[in-house]
Amino acid sequence: WRTTVITLAALPISLAVTLLALHAMGLSLNVMTLGGLAVAIGILVDDAIIDVENVHPRLAENARRPAEERKRRMRVIFDASNEIRKSIVFATVIICVVFVPLLFLEGLEGRFFRPLATTYIIAVMASLFVAMTLTPALCWILLRPQGAKDGETKTAPAEDGALVRRLKRVYRPALRFCLEYRRTALLAALILTLVTIGFGSTFGTSFLPEFNEGTYTVFLMLPPGTSLVESERIALGTEKRLLEVEGIEHAVARSGRAERDEHAEPPSSTELEVRIHPDADPKEVLREIDRVLGGLPGVTTSIGQPISHRLSHVMSGTKAQIAIDLYGEDLALLRNLAKRVEGAISAIPGTRDVAANREVLVETVAIEFRPRDLARYGLRPEVVGAQVRRALHGERVAVIHKGARRLDLVLRLSEEQRDSVDDVRQVLLTGKNGALVRLHEVADIGPEQTSNLISRQNGRRKAVVSANVDEGFNLGDTVAAIRAVVDPIATEAGCTVAYGGQFEAQRSASRSLAWMSGVLLIALLFLLQGASGALRPAIVILANLPLALIGGVVAMFLAGSSSPIGDLWALFTGGDYRPPVISIASLVGFITLFGIAVRNGILLVNHFRWLIEVEGLSIDEAISRGSEERLVPVLMTALSAALGLVPLALKAGQPGSELLAPLAVVVLGGLISSTILNMLIVPAGYRIFCADVAGAGRDDPERENLLGSFDPSRKDHS
Repeated sequence: WRTTVITLAALPISLAVTLLALHAMGLSLNVMTLGGLAVAIGILVDDAIIDVENVHPRLAENARRPAEERKRRMRVIFDASNEIRKSIVFATVIICVVFVPLLFLEGLEGRFFRPLATTYIIAVMASLFVAMTLTPALCWILLRPQGAKDGETKTAPAEDGALVRRLKRVYRPALRFCLEYRRTALLAALILTLVTIGFGSTFGTSFLPEFNEGTYTVFLMLPPGTSLVESERIALGTEKRLLEVEGIEHAVARSGRAERDEHAEPPSSTELEVRIHPDADPKEVLREIDRVLGGLPGVTTSIGQPISHRLSHVMSGTKAQIAIDLYGEDLALLRNLAKRVEGAISAIPGTRDVAANREVLVETVAIEFRPRDLARYGLRPEVVGAQVRRALHGERVAVIHKGARRLDLVLRLSEEQRDSVDDVRQVLLTGKNGALVRLHEVADIGPEQTSNLISRQNGRRKAVVSANVDEGFNLGDTVAAIRAVVDPIATEAGCTVAYGGQFEAQRSASRSLAWMSGVLLIALLFLLQGASGALRPAIVILANLPLALIGGVVAMFLAGSSSPIGDLWALFTGGDYRPPVISIASLVGFITLFGIAVRNGILLVNHFRWLIEVEGLSIDEAISRGSEERLVPVLMTALSAALGLVPLALKAGQPGSELLAPLAVVVLGGLISSTILNMLIVPAGYRIFCADVAGAGRDDPERENLLGSFDPSRKDHS
C-alpha cells in the first residue's frame, strides 16, 4: 500500500499544477482542455510508477545482502532514482515534443486541438517535476520497514505478488523464443506492419468525426422572389408534417433573416430546427425527413446539423460539407455548367442534398442609353443615370429632428409615377440649357432576363455546387468520386474547378500534420540518440512506432464496424464494404500513441545499457534480466494510460464525445499492440543490431568516478 500511495500522490499534485498553469495562461475548462487532461490522466503517474518500481526492488536487493555490504537507505533510493532519471526525462520530453505539431495547426482544427495539446504538455511536464522531487522523498519517508533505524533495513520489502509471478512465467518463454528466433520475429513483425498499413489504406478520410447533436437543421430554398407569406405557408406545412414523424420531439421554422444579421437571408430561404428524441434512431429519422422533403416540388432542400453546417459555412461559405467552385467569365456558360455538374453529382453514390447555387435569371427593367440621342440633347450617361436614380430611388435632401427621432427627408417621384415600365419611360430629364426630355427619347427601356446575383472570388466569376455526404460514406472517397466526374466536364467547358468546404480543410490539416511529422521524426531520432547514447539503439526504439500502428488500425476497424467478419468478407469479395473513417481526431490519437510507445522503448533500452555498463552483465543476461525487470513498470504505465482513456472510448457515439472518442480508441488499440510487441520485438532487435555497441561506456573512468564518489548521506554532498 505504501508504493500505491507514493504513486497516486503524483496524480492530484500534477493536476493542481496543471490547473494553475491553465489559469495563468488564460485558458478555460472546456471540452478540449478537459479532453487533454483526460488523455493525460493515465500518464501522470507513469514517471512515479517507473521511479517507485525501480526503488522498490533495489531496496529488496540491498536488504538481502549481508549486513556489512548493505548501503544506507538514502543511497539506495538515490542510486535507484538516478538509474532511470535520464530515461524518464528524455521519455517525457519526447512525449511533449510529439504534441508540438498540434500547436501549429491552423483554422478550425487548430482551434479544436491546440488547447488539448497545450493542456497535455503542461500536465505531463508537471508529472515529471513531481516524479523527480516528491516521489523520491516519499520513498524515503514511506518505504521504511517498521522498527528500522535511519540508515538500516531490517526486513526486505515484499516479493512479487501472485499475479506478477504468473505474468513472468508466461513472459519468460515468449521472450526466450523471440531471442532465439530473433530474425524470424523481426521479419514477422515487419510483415504484420506492412499488412496493417495496406489494410489501413482502405480506410476512408474525413475532416472531423460526424457529430451527434440530437438536432437537424433543414434548409428550404424557394425560388428567388418568393414572398414571405408564401415561404411561411410552405414552412408551416413542412413543420406540421415533420412533427408527425415518430422520433421528432419538436420543430421550429424561421423564414428569412434581417438585413443587418451576420448571415442575412431573403424571405425565400427557410430554416427548420428539428430536435429528435434521445431514444430515437437518427438514421431512421433522417430517412423519414427525406421522405417528407421529397414531397416539396420546386424547393431545393438540404439537411445538416447546427454546429456541423456552421463549420461548413465558415470554411466554404456554403451550408454543405462539399463546395465545388466553378470559375469562368461567361455567365450563361457557368449556369449551364452548374446544371450539368449538379445532375452528374446527384448520380454518384454517397452524395445527398446536391444543390447548384447558380445565378438565377430574374426579370429586370433594363435602361440602355443611345449615345447619339444623348449627344443631341447635351446629356452624358452618368448625368442621366444620376437623374433616373434620383427620380426612382430618391435622394436624401435633409434630416428632420422630431424629438428624439431623426427622419431622413427623401425627394423622389410619387409612387403612382414610378409604378410601371411606362412610368419609367416617361421620367423627365433636364438637358443642356434646361431642355426637358423624356427618358424613352434617349434610351431603350424594357424587361429582360438577367442574373439576380453575380458571385465572384478573387475577381473571378463563379458558380457553386454544394453537396453533403450520405450516411455510411466518407468525405475522402466521395470527393474522389466527384472529382473523377466533374473535372472532365469543367475541362470540356473551358472552366476551372476548385473543391472547398470540409474536404479542403481536411486536406490542408493532413498536409500540415504530414510535413510536421517528418520534421518531428528527425527530431525524435536526435533525441533518442541522446537518450540511448548511439544511433542504432535509437532506431531500435523507433521500431515501436509501426508496432503501435498495428493496434491503432485494428481498433479503428473494430470500433467502426458493426460486423467485423462481415466487413472483412465484403472487403475481400468486393461487396458492400463500409470502411472506417480516419479523421483529424484519429490522427491526433496516433500522435499521442507514438509518444507513449517511444517512451516504453526508451525505458527498456536504457535499462539494458545500465545493466551492461554499470552492473557488468553480458548482453544476453542484460536483455533477459532487464526485460523481466521492466515488465511490470511497462505494463503498469500502459494499464494506467488505458484506464484513463476507457471512459472516453465508452462514450463513442454520444453527444460531446465526437472529437475525443476516436482519439481514445486509437490509443487504446495501439497501447495493446505496442506494449506486447515492445517487450518481445525490441529485445530481439537490440540483440541483433546493438550487440557491438552495448558495452561502449562500461569502462568510462569519469562515469565510475561519478558513481563511486557521491554519498548523499554526507553533509558536504547533500
